[in-house]
Order: sequence, then structure tokens, then C-alpha cells
Amino acid sequence: MIKNLIFDLGGVVITLDPNEAFTRFEQLGITDARQQMGVYGQTGIFLQVENGSIDADEFCRQLAAQAKEKSSLFANEGSPCYSFEQAQWAWLGYVKEVPLARLNNLLELKKKYNVCLLSNTNPFIMDWAESSRFSGDGHSIAHYFHTLYCSYRLKDYKPSASIYQKVLQQSGFKAEETIFIDDGPRNIESAESVGIHGLLVPEDADWMDSLLLMIEKME
Repeated sequence: MIKNLIFDLGGVVITLDPNEAFTRFEQLGITDARQQMGVYGQTGIFLQVENGSIDADEFCRQLAAQAKEKSSLFANEGSPCYSFEQAQWAWLGYVKEVPLARLNNLLELKKKYNVCLLSNTNPFIMDWAESSRFSGDGHSIAHYFHTLYCSYRLKDYKPSASIYQKVLQQSGFKAEETIFIDDGPRNIESAESVGIHGLLVPEDADWMDSLLLMIEKME
């Protein structure tokens, strides 16, 4: 019997626009932003801030150093100094839309199941998500989930199997009573490797019908 539902954020709850994020970081002087960033995984400082290896302040410092090194914008100047707000502006380029219908589906599911978030994310995205700016009706992301599990807080990163084990341990969930919903095949495979049921959904697609059908078949 399914008791717990764990959702990814980007591409599942919110729709994404990676090209806008790439463009914004390029405007900050990160000329190889497209190579360092990706829909399903980051590299370099972008990975480090999402797996908790560095904090937001260090990310801003290293972002500025990279901009000085990579961009001709600062050839005749000292290194730029980027604020939390400037870095956040670039990260939020990823966010295309927060569909209200999906949020309402989460609220309906919360009435019957433990509904949690597990996302590869960072302090810049979560500062926005955990504020009233997240949804069109003024609620933070915490309104729609019982618990939020974030990669940088767990100091881990999908698709590592250990991040799912940490969630099971901290939540007390039984793997066989849990479904993980994600748009990344490797993330689903990793969750299933620790006994969690996986539901792979197309990026930015509605998932409610598929999820309810899966639950019905398992009951």
C-alpha cells in the first residue's frame, strides 16, 4: 500500500526554461554557462552549490572570479562583485512557470499521502521557493509539501543512491510504500535501486492521472 509520494521540482512541479538561465549567467560573464550547467546535472561551482560543498556566499565569490577570467567584459577592470540577488536572478531564469493546477493536485494528494519534495537545488532557488513569491496565490512551497528535502541541505545529489537512503532514514518511510516522481531516467533508476517505486514522467507534462493509475494498480 502506497503511503508516501516524493516529487522532483524542476520539470515536474514547475516548468523549466534552461536557455534563459544560460543566457542570464552569460550576461554575468560566464561565457561557458551552457557547458557548466544542464537540465539534469551541473558541474563545477554549479554542482558544488547544489551538493552543499560550497555555500551561497562562496558561489558568488567564485562566480565573480570566473567572470573576470572568462569574459572580456571585465578585461580592464577588477573582478566583479556579485550579490546574492544577482546570482539569484540568474538562477531563476530556470523557472518558466509554476502551474497552479499542479499545486492544487499536490494539495489534494496531501489529504491522503505523505507528500514530500526531493530536488537537486540550491539556496538561491529555495530562497524564492520558500517565500510568498513562489505561487500565484501567495503561498510558499512549504504549503504544498509535508517535508522539503534539498540536495544542498542533505549534502548529496541525485542520482546518487545515498540521497534516497538519507530521505528514507530521515522520514522513516518504507521504500515499498513510497513512489518517487521524476522526469530524469537516471534518478528513477537510482530510486528503484533502493526499493522505492519510480514513476518517470515526461518533462513538464501533467502527471496526476498517471500517478493515480499507478497507485490504483498497486493497491
